[in-house]
Amino acid sequence: MAARSLSISLLALGLLPGLADVSIQRGEDLYQGKEPLRGKVRGQDDLLPPEATRCVNCHNPASRDRLSGRPSPRIDGDWLTKARQRHGGPPSSYNQALFCKLLRSGTDPVYVLVAREMPIYEIDDDQCASLWTFLTMKVPAK
Repeated sequence: MAARSLSISLLALGLLPGLADVSIQRGEDLYQGKEPLRGKVRGQDDLLPPEATRCVNCHNPASRDRLSGRPSPRIDGDWLTKARQRHGGPPSSYNQALFCKLLRSGTDPVYVLVAREMPIYEIDDDQCASLWTFLTMKVPAK
């Protein structure tokens, strides 16, 4: 816990080397849609409007998948980094590179496609690192 707090403090102050454009705040802004993300439906060429690509639209406790009625997962560090079965595939977990691959391709760590409703994002490395940092370093909601 102390190491995590120190990492968050150093990151917030911009003192971790190589992470100048990565921040928890920027990650939260991307998650909430305050900084829009470009994305489209897998297999389509047209970009979605920014309000349709906000992570928070689907990945919060009140959200439900419109087609199945099932809740979309509430994504946080615990959900991302612990090995679990997802999308009918074998157990897997994410690291930052696999998370970014998912956002860009719609393919999870064991090459299972996620729901087609999830956009495929045109997300750069700094944006993805900030989103990963926000999701994995934030204090989990009780």
